[in-house]
Amino acid sequence: MFRSVSLPSKEAILIMDSRSSQSGLRHSGLSASWSKLYKAGGVYLDLSLKSEGSGAVLLGQVIAESKHPRVHSLSLHGVEGTAVATSPVNEYGGFRLELKEKGDYSLEFNLGAESFKVDGLEVF
Repeated sequence: MFRSVSLPSKEAILIMDSRSSQSGLRHSGLSASWSKLYKAGGVYLDLSLKSEGSGAVLLGQVIAESKHPRVHSLSLHGVEGTAVATSPVNEYGGFRLELKEKGDYSLEFNLGAESFKVDGLEVF
């Protein structure tokens, strides 16, 4: 008899971070917005954080070679590990997550049989 074992999430690989090119602007008020590009399995994950009202919004796109990415939804987790927001991924790979509080977040998603995690998503 075989037992089902859940495998730990794999870390997505950071390819680009817009804040590294803005080090001189960090204290000018522009640090509330950032863009990051990650590689996870066979897809790229393009993320942008923008201030919106009293909170922020995390906009993203799953970029795959095929027209329809195999990622169907994503979940955003707070420091305690609990999901604070989820979003479906539309037919073009786009998604939107609204954030009401400052803090550190992680993004989790499944790509086929693999699970991926993006840590270190700071909201100022």
